[in-house]
Amino acid sequence: MKSVAHNTEKMRGFSLVELMVALTIGLIILSAVSMLFVGSKKTYTTQDSLARLQENARFAMQFIIKDLRMAGYYGCIDEISPDAINSTLNGSSDFFYNAQIPIEGLNNATGTWYPSGETTLPTNIKAGTDAIAIRKADANSNLYLDQEMPNTSAVLKTNKTDPVTGAAITITDLLSVGEIIMVSDCASADIMQITQLNTTDPHLVHNSGSSPLPGNSTQKLSKSYSPSGNGTRIMKFTTVQYYIATGASGNPALFRKELNKTPVELVDGIENLQILYGKDTDSDRLPNRYLKAGDAGLQSATDWGSVVSARIGILARTLSDKETGKPKETDLDTFNYDVDGDGTNELSNPGDHYKRRVFQAVVHLRNL
Repeated sequence: MKSVAHNTEKMRGFSLVELMVALTIGLIILSAVSMLFVGSKKTYTTQDSLARLQENARFAMQFIIKDLRMAGYYGCIDEISPDAINSTLNGSSDFFYNAQIPIEGLNNATGTWYPSGETTLPTNIKAGTDAIAIRKADANSNLYLDQEMPNTSAVLKTNKTDPVTGAAITITDLLSVGEIIMVSDCASADIMQITQLNTTDPHLVHNSGSSPLPGNSTQKLSKSYSPSGNGTRIMKFTTVQYYIATGASGNPALFRKELNKTPVELVDGIENLQILYGKDTDSDRLPNRYLKAGDAGLQSATDWGSVVSARIGILARTLSDKETGKPKETDLDTFNYDVDGDGTNELSNPGDHYKRRVFQAVVHLRNL
């Protein structure tokens, strides 16, 4: 009997008080662990969003800078003037084809482009943001004039092999009918539209006409070009625009439009683009003052002939949650943002929960 009682004594359970104390301690520990988990998740979300923001800003800046550095690149020609640059295109002074103006800007998504005076704004451009148009030829082209033109209306006969690698070239892999091209040596350049390509005896034709648009007003170039030891290049000519609009995800995004083609969304989360142009006033190729497009002193083509650099400012923000369409962060943004560094805030106390960062870069315009 003593043995049974002894075993019963050992089998006693917890009292109600002990159980309540254990549950309380467990809840405290669980609460602490939950708070730690929530804090860690918030920190991870913030860091991940900021990393994405910085990556988007870096890509956006890289796209703009790459094209901006090539503004006014028309081969080895070192003068941009009506005497040096000729165009056979219908509407050669049209916004998309005006090679006489290698760079121009639009301020605050209103008014006109300077210096051309064009009033057509980019599609759905975001209010309060700038836009820039850059005109250039393709520096990566490996096409050259292979035979001298017997007259100014002759076809342009091209090389069959890459002069650097020796690899065979198929002209239709590089160009297509309807594309705008530039033939350029170190003295002058002509812009025209391709109307026909021949691969057997590689050459391109630039007949006059209006189809496809814009077409050529004449087949005659400014002169009969000669090969000049692979010095006469044949390159695609283009005008690209950069601006801010609402992207497919609902977030603001950087867009790029080439000639009159459909705009392409490049980078998500780019909220603002601001550009200042560095003007050289003492002919030393260094900027003496930075102005917005259309400011006094930066309106006419003559004014823009003194532009030697550009200061690019972009405002990048974190992205909305795909499911809720709202910011992932909880902290309120009450900061002010001077995107271009001119002392004026483009965005003040947004009062939302996005995180933002300003990125700036100065680009020397080496071809102007």
